[in-house]
Amino acid sequence: MKDDTALIGGAFLVGGMIGAAVALLYAPKAGSETRKGIRRAARSLGNSTADLIEDTIDNINDFASDFKEKAADIVDQGVDLSEKAKKDILITLEQGQKAIEKQRNKLSEALGL
Repeated sequence: MKDDTALIGGAFLVGGMIGAAVALLYAPKAGSETRKGIRRAARSLGNSTADLIEDTIDNINDFASDFKEKAADIVDQGVDLSEKAKKDILITLEQGQKAIEKQRNKLSEALGL
């Protein structure tokens, strides 16, 4: 949503600058004054565009950083889950060994061994 707002704001800014440049072209001023106005508008548009590009790059870098952090969290959660699964398997095996030992003892008693 933040990226959409920046994109829409940038579009309005660029549109406004283009509209200002067109207004300067049709303004009833002397040629030198009009050319100065066009130069100012072009400089302003260039600066605004550069700012918009910098903001976009910052937003992309923030997104990439957030994505890396979330991916690392997911990997860590996977490692934690696999460690828990290993522990659960070991506990189950121990319980199985105890049950087998108990059954072996009962069988030995029944056979009189």
